[in-house]
Amino acid sequence: MSKINDFCRALGEYAGAHCGCEYEISASTGDSFEVKVLEGEIISYGVNDYTSVSFKVKKNGKMGYASTTALDEDGIPALVSAALENAAVNENPDEQFIYGGAESYPHPKVYGEELDGITAEEKIELAKQLEINAKKADPMIKKVEESEVVSGSGTVVIKNSHGLDLSETSNFIYAIVVPIAERDGKMNSGVGICGGFDRAALDIGKAVADGVQEAVDFCGAGSMKSASRRVIFRNNAFCDMISTFSGIFSSENAQKGLSLLAGREGEKIASDCVSFTDDSTVDFAFGSRSFDSEGVPGQRTEVVENGVLKTLLYNLKTANKAGVRSTGNASGGGVSVTNFSLRPGDATLGRLCEKAKEGFIITDVSGLHAGANAMTGDFSLMAKGYKFENGGKGKTPVTGVTVSGNFYELLKNVEEVGSDVYVNMFGKAVSSPSVLLSAPMSIAGE
Repeated sequence: MSKINDFCRALGEYAGAHCGCEYEISASTGDSFEVKVLEGEIISYGVNDYTSVSFKVKKNGKMGYASTTALDEDGIPALVSAALENAAVNENPDEQFIYGGAESYPHPKVYGEELDGITAEEKIELAKQLEINAKKADPMIKKVEESEVVSGSGTVVIKNSHGLDLSETSNFIYAIVVPIAERDGKMNSGVGICGGFDRAALDIGKAVADGVQEAVDFCGAGSMKSASRRVIFRNNAFCDMISTFSGIFSSENAQKGLSLLAGREGEKIASDCVSFTDDSTVDFAFGSRSFDSEGVPGQRTEVVENGVLKTLLYNLKTANKAGVRSTGNASGGGVSVTNFSLRPGDATLGRLCEKAKEGFIITDVSGLHAGANAMTGDFSLMAKGYKFENGGKGKTPVTGVTVSGNFYELLKNVEEVGSDVYVNMFGKAVSSPSVLLSAPMSIAGE
């Protein structure tokens, strides 16, 4: 950490003396740990470090960029020169900004000190224990395809010519287990995950139980005849849907014509029970941060309130175009969610089944990259879940079906939101409870 601070300080001093214009330094450094176990033996083990420094200048209204992964102070003149040269040939007509700073910043807790005490040996043992426990959990579990523990920590630094000087360090740990069940020669895998910022978050008992139940329940599950049925998206499945289509709330996509929400702020876009928030200030959440990639303070933003689109998410450039303030959602060179959440309701999953009486619970969707159009909202996805009757008292596992629809229409058809929140630990930090839809969906099977 001291090395990257020294480099950024030297880069700032040189830039201040030689640029004659606004500049910004953003740097990240950190480390990661990963161990995978199979049949009690380590099959993959890695400890990696990373460092990256990005330098940008604003010269004659044009922005220029250069980056390096080598903290070599002898290379600073070349780095600055490259950024200035890139600014001279930049033909982007959009106004660019280097942030002047804010009076105050939030300070969400993003570093779990307890994780520092978990040794590599303990992580290896944890991965082995996940495999052992999964095999013992049910006689149908014949093997474990994957048992893995991953951890990491990182520091982000932003300094600029306006005196901005920000730094934040975060860490995390998670574990994943993939047990495989076998019945009558047919096999099926399940996934269990746990993780967070302290030892208590490593609930391997729940991770094993979740993975084993999924593997066993759907082992030998068949398809169903094509039908139109009431649908409940289980929390993790709807979380995947939200993550896939979260880009519709990006002002950058809206201004590029890649979101149908362009110009619709203040309009009703969803049912009354649908409210989305984006909040980077939550303690110990995977998307939390004190500031975004431009140095703008993190904040809580009510994106959709009782079905009404209150605002899109903005960085400095898109906010300037729209005549509003940045929401602190700059990420890299674009706009992205931080902790994006569908506000939960009061109903359990069981209560949603009782209300629907009969229908289909979607527990997993796949093919999201190829089968979903993030601009139009259209999707056609492979899915599995439970066909249920009698208010959920009778459930039949089903796999190999296809569900089709439109995400914008889904938001309008949410009848009730559940209370069982699922938090995504991979990719975008999105969370969602289960949701019951009011209109039947087409489910293509046999």
